[in-house]
Amino acid sequence: MKNKKMIIGILLVVIVLAISVFILYRQRLNASNSYDDAVELIKEQYPELKDYPSDSLPPKSIKTEKASDRWYVAFVQEGSGRPILSAKCFFVDNQNNIMSMRTYNPSIEEDSTAEFSPKTCTPGECSLENCHGLDIECGPNPPDACTAMYALGDKCLQYAKCGIQNGKCQEIENPQFTQCKSCVQKCSIDNKNDNMKLFECESNC
Repeated sequence: MKNKKMIIGILLVVIVLAISVFILYRQRLNASNSYDDAVELIKEQYPELKDYPSDSLPPKSIKTEKASDRWYVAFVQEGSGRPILSAKCFFVDNQNNIMSMRTYNPSIEEDSTAEFSPKTCTPGECSLENCHGLDIECGPNPPDACTAMYALGDKCLQYAKCGIQNGKCQEIENPQFTQCKSCVQKCSIDNKNDNMKLFECESNC
């Protein structure tokens, strides 16, 4: 009887140890994502990107940048007369989660000849740095992800653009952002004493 209980106890210890080792292995496997892992993960969730990279005209390329615990991955649609037509950029953390996605669609006057940065999703170190508000800040340090907090006018930021013009990182004029910003500012003036009406007004901008 004692031997039977001892055998059962040993088996239980072995099972617990096996489960622990398996969990640690899976955690390490998830944490050690490679360039290929990050790219395949994105392609699974965004099937329209499955044909990247491609040498067919117009060419398509994939650019990456590795940080300590994350990958920045850019799927770039290149052009002939214009170096870059568009790009979709992703931030993948060390647990294989896609944390954010940005797009880059350069205007005609924008200089897209500089080296493209998957981190800023722009040519050169220039991107939108603020998550909230209507005062656009452009620079080399875009946030990896924005907080869920909402501020008045945040809906307009989807139209805001930064880029390199005359060798300087600055806001690129965008009629959609200008119109949205003007509408929100008018709502703020017209409804400064009634927050409910203020946000109702903003929702229609």
